[in-house]
Amino acid sequence: MKIFLFLVFALFLQADEIKKNSLVISGATTIQSIIEELAKPYFDAMKIELVVEGGGSEGGLKKLKEKMADIAMVSRDLSQEEKSRYEYVTIAYDAVAIIHTNSEPNLTLTKEMLIKIYNGTIKECKEIGWKCDNITVISKAIDRGTLATFEAYTGLISPRHKNLPINVKLIRADAWEAESNINSLLWVCGLKNSIGYVSYGEAKRYQDMSYPIHISSIEGVFPSIETIKNRHYPLIRELNLVWNKDNKKAAQFIEWSKNQLFKQTVEKLGFVAVER
Repeated sequence: MKIFLFLVFALFLQADEIKKNSLVISGATTIQSIIEELAKPYFDAMKIELVVEGGGSEGGLKKLKEKMADIAMVSRDLSQEEKSRYEYVTIAYDAVAIIHTNSEPNLTLTKEMLIKIYNGTIKECKEIGWKCDNITVISKAIDRGTLATFEAYTGLISPRHKNLPINVKLIRADAWEAESNINSLLWVCGLKNSIGYVSYGEAKRYQDMSYPIHISSIEGVFPSIETIKNRHYPLIRELNLVWNKDNKKAAQFIEWSKNQLFKQTVEKLGFVAVER
């Protein structure tokens, strides 16, 4: 019995030591790629391991609230309530890009066309100038920051939300629902005549790796570093890191993130870094 209790105590101490020497960062997959690139430099500098998890913006905030994560990655603008409750920093700006793989790459959409595609009014390719049959529409799962930005712009709401008002305008019920940017990108690549929306930084990175995706313009403006900076592209969102006010380990990482390497990593991955 004494040996058993000793082993339990030893395991408890080991777990406590691991916790002290690690920092759990959870949430938006858009931001995940940035933090993963910085895990080794941070460990080399601070001897603290970054444990990086996806799960979406709302999932990250839920873990933060439950003290299961030190920092939440949130790829949308924060509410006033969130800003007053937590410490936060905006590390970058990103665009939500509309992507497709149709053989006619130069797709120019208006806001009205985008809404009609996603509410089901437009179902056939010919209605947007493609030579094909029906369009496969790919949306995002609820609790994702990308979905929140898309909903705010289009006024369409995912039918998966609970307790929706009767007169709310919905995203079509047959839309595929991706959990992450990678899901969306791979589905669009694999499904003929499909359309979806993802982080511009991720879309550009996959384009550069020769994945067969095209990025559409909205109201005549293509997403780019320049049109994000000058706010000409209409679908722009913040990339935020959020932490509890009493978490010193999280605050230490945020202070470290003010360095030039962090900024360079953000820009290398196709986002617009925020000067801090």
